[in-house]
Amino acid sequence: MKEDRIILPEKWSKFLHSQPETGMDYQVVDLMLNDGAKVQDVAIVGCSIIAEIKSLGLVHELSEPPFDPEDIANITVTHCKWKFHK
Repeated sequence: MKEDRIILPEKWSKFLHSQPETGMDYQVVDLMLNDGAKVQDVAIVGCSIIAEIKSLGLVHELSEPPFDPEDIANITVTHCKWKFHK
């Protein structure tokens, strides 16, 4: 059985914990990956769970995660609000 949640590495959870929330218990961020790819409009719940990526829909419905969370090089909190399935 595949894991249906993508959990951020602890260093990014700690970083997000120090940042303001976009809404109650969630933040909207952009991710920069080690290979230079940018993943925009990512909803993070509880500072640690990648709940949804706007362009991909619900993450848990994907057959495989779109990237390895260990490949995140930078996170920018954007607070770009959009309706996601919390």
